[in-house]
Amino acid sequence: MFGEFDFHLLQVQYLKGAMDQIPAFHPQGMTPAQVQAQYEGGLAVRVDFQTKTATRNLARGEMLEKQADAHRAATGIYGVMKVRYRKEPRALEAIAKLPTKDQTVAETTIRVEAMSSLWGQLPNDPFIDPPAPFVAWGGMDKAAFDAKLAALKDAQSAFVRADESYEMAQGDLHAKDEELADLAAACLAEGRAQFPTGTPEREVIDSIPTAPSTQLPAQAEITVAQSPAPGRVHLEYTATHATSYDLLHKGPGETEFTIVADDVIETAYDVDDLAAGEHEHKVVGQNSRGSGEESQIEGVMVKET
Repeated sequence: MFGEFDFHLLQVQYLKGAMDQIPAFHPQGMTPAQVQAQYEGGLAVRVDFQTKTATRNLARGEMLEKQADAHRAATGIYGVMKVRYRKEPRALEAIAKLPTKDQTVAETTIRVEAMSSLWGQLPNDPFIDPPAPFVAWGGMDKAAFDAKLAALKDAQSAFVRADESYEMAQGDLHAKDEELADLAAACLAEGRAQFPTGTPEREVIDSIPTAPSTQLPAQAEITVAQSPAPGRVHLEYTATHATSYDLLHKGPGETEFTIVADDVIETAYDVDDLAAGEHEHKVVGQNSRGSGEESQIEGVMVKET
């Protein structure tokens, strides 16, 4: 779902990196901060869509749960009604005309509404002495059945609201995708027009990806892992077809790796103020298709600062 959108986000991320390296590059009169704001705006739209999608899915699950509950109750009550009123021709005829085929939420709602309406008009239960309104079983009187109907309707309304929010968020996602794609294409064209082939600036411009990856990244490889000074680690890494990287770290005395940098487009990483001891790192390459295999673990012995 996010393949194209994430690729255009990546292009804008690369564009900002190019502008940082080329002070004279201000496509469409923009500053690096403005391009970064476009990137962050895209991230916000993406997060909003994910949130609205999750809310919609939860609301749908709740609605289907209430539908199943109402369906089970209606099915059982229908059978009990027919037995209790089997000697009451008029009531039995009305019961037989109740809808009994329901698969969708709308059909279940209609079925339960019809049963509730009839329930309120049924004569007293012929098998109860003294006479009293029909109760299907302990705890299942008309009020309890109507509560299931109300719960189903409430859940259906909540789903409709969530679905409307989801549709709005999806529209925002598509609009933002078009905006990011147009921004990246225009800035690339401007950069190529401004900087001739063979110049260092053009090399940077040409490093911005122009098409989504067609395959997953290869296994990442840490090519340099060293401690050039006390408390410091320097890493360099690569992965064929990768356009960004996640870096994982495990320090002295730690038992699990944790992500210390994610979605970085640089192929080198420096960190200072590390505790003395062995620091282990792994790298994962990523592109619009997904994540590649983790690199082999590389350990670096860090001296005390």
